[in-house]
Amino acid sequence: MINLTRKEFLKASGGLGMLSLMPFNEWNKAIPGPRTSFASQPNVTIRSIDPFLMPGHAALFVRVTSSEGVIGWGEANRNYAPIVLGMINELKGRVEGKSVWDTEYLWSLMFFKEVDAGQNGLLAGAIAGIDHALWDLKGKLLGQPVWSLLGGPYREEIKVYGSCHVDLGLPNPGLQAAHRAEELVEKGYDAVKIKMQARELTPSLTPGVSPGLTREVRQAVGDQVTVFFDANNNYPVNKAIRVGKTLYEKYNIASFEEPVDAHNLKGLAQVADALDIPVAAGRHAFNRWQFKELILRGRADRIHPGPCQAGGITEATKIATVASAFDVPVMCRHEGTELAAAAMFHFSAAIHNASDFQEYDLAGRSESVLQRYFKDQLAYQAGQVTLPNGPGLGLELNESQIERDKIN
Repeated sequence: MINLTRKEFLKASGGLGMLSLMPFNEWNKAIPGPRTSFASQPNVTIRSIDPFLMPGHAALFVRVTSSEGVIGWGEANRNYAPIVLGMINELKGRVEGKSVWDTEYLWSLMFFKEVDAGQNGLLAGAIAGIDHALWDLKGKLLGQPVWSLLGGPYREEIKVYGSCHVDLGLPNPGLQAAHRAEELVEKGYDAVKIKMQARELTPSLTPGVSPGLTREVRQAVGDQVTVFFDANNNYPVNKAIRVGKTLYEKYNIASFEEPVDAHNLKGLAQVADALDIPVAAGRHAFNRWQFKELILRGRADRIHPGPCQAGGITEATKIATVASAFDVPVMCRHEGTELAAAAMFHFSAAIHNASDFQEYDLAGRSESVLQRYFKDQLAYQAGQVTLPNGPGLGLELNESQIERDKIN
């Protein structure tokens, strides 16, 4: 064993030893290269929180302005947007004046102080808007992308799928779904999802409808394209098992999502145990506790959280951690604009149990009216999105347009 005195050790270790004795601020300055650090901005607080509801309830943006004047942008759940807007105005009083760095504490403060308003979509969706804006703000203050703050990335290119929303009221809904699937494949997608849009209010839907739709989509896109199927909670257990087996054996679907009523966890488990393909769920779960029950009681093989509906990036990471303990992959839903998609991609890039595909429905749609709220867009090509490298969420919003269009 070599015995060194403290003086001998510092001499042997050179500059490293001196750095170890410096205060953190001085240590940070001593390392060469440009950087921004927590140490240089420890007291940045939240000056104001402002929500912006867009016409037609197409988007609900949240702006967080720091005491330094730096701004972060987030997107909240636009479902029931006027109610979510009111909840954001209620929540902001709890976090204005607090440190921008305290996202864990602020999330808990908002959730547990307002949990009597309901722990499901409305509260979680309001929290998400503020939470996403805080992550964007922290990244801009530090000059780092959010995926870096989350400890990622596991991947820099993220494969995406697009959804075919079926209108069962049309004379030939299968033709509509097939046409949409063809459009997606032409844009470079090699995975699509059929969404029945049926829900629990159409119990008369016969087991033959789903195979008919899937047959037309499969014929349109060929055998090489991955096809997921979302039953939208439509079937009772016996029909769900019969339909799931048919879709897999005849049309090689890759997964069967929400086959039964979202509240029927026992039924979900029965379907999952009976099928040889992954059974997915999560459209109606909004926090880590509900996803835990989906996995333990519902035996879901894959979960589908949407960060804009499930409390934002802060809560989504906890949901992913719960899932990772059971080797359950995470496939995110995309509901919202490019900003919501950016938050989803930062999150999914930074977790090890992300599924092979994530949902993204705006690829190549620069003509969308929503695109005027952005000065740039995500980089999509050939069925995948390149992870943003800019600070924060990596998108620059058109603030003047948002101010002009807001309806609140």
